[in-house]
Amino acid sequence: MRTSVLAMGVAVVFAATAAADDKTPLEGKWTINSLTRDGKADDGMKGATRVHEADKYIITPPKDSKAPTTEGTFTVDAAKKTIDMKPSSGNFKGKTLLGVYKLDGDTLTIAFHESERPTGFESKEGSKVVVAVMKKAK
Repeated sequence: MRTSVLAMGVAVVFAATAAADDKTPLEGKWTINSLTRDGKADDGMKGATRVHEADKYIITPPKDSKAPTTEGTFTVDAAKKTIDMKPSSGNFKGKTLLGVYKLDGDTLTIAFHESERPTGFESKEGSKVVVAVMKKAK
């Protein structure tokens, strides 16, 4: 009896640890500080929130914005610092957005493109790269 109780305890701890390991470093709520599209600042998304939970994300525009809420799924390769996003709504619905990310303390920067993965965090005019800089919400 003692052995089975101990074994169950170890199994619970192992399951909890495995679940914690499934979280990405991007997990949580983020506030968009700046967004650049194709080399131009997009102040309309400043203050929007982006929430990552498991493999899903939702972007809620700021109160005064007429932009729609955007949802989708994502996968992260933490070793390569890449992110692939599949929006189920919004301007990029049905596309796979190829991105890179960097996490510096409580600042998350994501750069993405519709057809080729960016190699850096710049959005030059004509590049069609989108760069979002976010702070971890408290």
